[in-house]
Amino acid sequence: MITMTQLTEKEIEEIVEKVTERVIEKVYTNIGKSVVTKFFWIVGVGAVGLVTFLAGMGHIKIGS
Repeated sequence: MITMTQLTEKEIEEIVEKVTERVIEKVYTNIGKSVVTKFFWIVGVGAVGLVTFLAGMGHIKIGS
């Protein structure tokens, strides 16, 4: 059985604060993941480019 109770202003404010904190935490987590993912993509592309450049210049040998 579900009973309805009235919430006080203080209880409502506490709930709103908790929800706000969780939403902000999730947004920052998603932004952080996005930034890290993009960083690793850039590092990976840079590494492939560097290896390709060095191989083209004859400084390193790739393959057999």
